[in-house]
Amino acid sequence: MKRNALALVLALVIGFPVGWIAAMAATPLLWKLEPALGMELAGHSGPSDWIFCVVWAIVLPLIFMLARAVLRRAG
Repeated sequence: MKRNALALVLALVIGFPVGWIAAMAATPLLWKLEPALGMELAGHSGPSDWIFCVVWAIVLPLIFMLARAVLRRAG
Protein backbone atom coordinates (compact mmCIF):
# COMPACT_ATOMS: atom_id res chain seq x y z
CA MET A 1 0.00 0.00 0.00
CA LYS A 2 2.82 2.41 0.87
CA ARG A 3 4.56 1.70 -2.44
CA ASN A 4 1.41 2.48 -4.40
CA ALA A 5 0.91 5.72 -2.46
CA LEU A 6 4.52 6.72 -3.05
CA ALA A 7 4.22 5.84 -6.75
CA LEU A 8 1.07 7.97 -6.98
CA VAL A 9 2.76 10.95 -5.32
CA LEU A 10 5.78 10.58 -7.60
CA ALA A 11 3.53 10.37 -10.66
CA LEU A 12 1.72 13.55 -9.69
CA VAL A 13 4.82 15.52 -8.70
CA ILE A 14 6.80 14.48 -11.76
CA GLY A 15 3.97 13.98 -14.26
CA PHE A 16 2.29 17.36 -14.19
CA PRO A 17 5.43 19.39 -14.99
CA VAL A 18 6.64 16.82 -17.55
CA GLY A 19 3.22 16.79 -19.22
CA TRP A 20 3.09 20.57 -19.28
CA ILE A 21 6.55 20.78 -20.87
CA ALA A 22 5.65 18.09 -23.42
CA ALA A 23 2.42 19.85 -24.39
CA MET A 24 4.16 23.21 -24.73
CA ALA A 25 6.96 21.63 -26.78
CA ALA A 26 4.33 20.18 -29.13
CA THR A 27 2.85 23.62 -29.92
CA PRO A 28 4.66 24.06 -33.28
CA LEU A 29 3.46 20.61 -34.36
CA LEU A 30 -0.07 21.45 -33.27
CA TRP A 31 0.00 24.66 -35.32
CA LYS A 32 0.98 22.64 -38.41
CA LEU A 33 -1.81 20.10 -37.78
CA GLU A 34 -4.54 22.74 -37.39
CA PRO A 35 -5.21 23.32 -41.13
CA ALA A 36 -5.24 19.59 -41.88
CA LEU A 37 -7.63 18.76 -39.04
CA GLY A 38 -9.75 21.89 -39.30
CA MET A 39 -9.78 22.58 -35.56
CA GLU A 40 -7.89 24.81 -33.18
CA LEU A 41 -5.26 22.82 -31.33
CA ALA A 42 -3.09 25.66 -30.08
CA GLY A 43 -3.45 29.40 -29.70
CA HIS A 44 -0.84 32.14 -29.35
CA SER A 45 -0.24 31.20 -25.70
CA GLY A 46 0.16 27.45 -26.20
CA PRO A 47 -1.91 24.31 -26.61
CA SER A 48 -5.64 24.14 -25.97
CA ASP A 49 -6.72 23.00 -22.53
CA TRP A 50 -7.87 19.63 -23.78
CA ILE A 51 -4.40 18.96 -25.22
CA PHE A 52 -2.95 19.39 -21.73
CA CYS A 53 -5.55 16.96 -20.36
CA VAL A 54 -4.78 14.36 -23.03
CA VAL A 55 -1.03 14.63 -22.44
CA TRP A 56 -1.50 14.33 -18.67
CA ALA A 57 -3.86 11.37 -19.18
CA ILE A 58 -1.03 9.61 -20.99
CA VAL A 59 1.98 10.77 -18.95
CA LEU A 60 0.64 10.31 -15.41
CA PRO A 61 -0.28 6.61 -15.71
CA LEU A 62 3.01 5.87 -17.47
CA ILE A 63 5.03 7.48 -14.70
CA PHE A 64 2.88 5.73 -12.08
CA MET A 65 3.52 2.31 -13.65
CA LEU A 66 7.23 3.06 -14.01
CA ALA A 67 7.46 4.20 -10.38
CA ARG A 68 5.62 1.06 -9.20
CA ALA A 69 8.01 -1.16 -11.16
CA VAL A 70 11.08 0.63 -9.79
CA LEU A 71 9.76 0.54 -6.22
CA ARG A 72 8.87 -3.15 -6.54
CA ARG A 73 12.44 -3.97 -7.59
CA ALA A 74 13.91 -1.79 -4.85
CA GLY A 75 11.84 -3.34 -2.10
